[in-house]
Amino acid sequence: SSPMAKAAGTELLILHGSQTGTAEALSESLAATASERGVSVRCLSMDEYEVAELPTEPLVVFFASTTGEGEVPDPMRHFWRFLLRKDLPAASLAAMSYATFGLGDSSYPKFNYAAKRLHRRLAMLGATPLGSCGLGDEQDGRGIEEAYAHWEERLWPAL
Repeated sequence: SSPMAKAAGTELLILHGSQTGTAEALSESLAATASERGVSVRCLSMDEYEVAELPTEPLVVFFASTTGEGEVPDPMRHFWRFLLRKDLPAASLAAMSYATFGLGDSSYPKFNYAAKRLHRRLAMLGATPLGSCGLGDEQDGRGIEEAYAHWEERLWPAL
């Protein structure tokens, strides 16, 4: 049975780190779909969220865009620095299941670096991934939307 079935009524938290607004738009779209499906949902920018609360969250979806040479976007900086702290216990996110979708541009060498690193770091801290990291590519002729649609299709059964 899925985590969502085991924890009926679990609130879904959606966090986005957006530079140009695309990650924010996708996160709001997912939040709207979740609401339509009767899921209680919060959708916030990473810089609006109190990152110290993360270990208490059972279900989180992250949207992270990569900027420049593989950097995290501005709204994600504080959040990311917190996750990299050496004093965080290895199992500090053991109660969390999560999914990650990245927005990037494959013409850069560090394609979707922010999302890939976030996905890996959350697992290192004990969180359970609900599938592989979604990788949206600005260079894709069909745009990021197509990669997102495929990723979202796989996400719902996992939830």
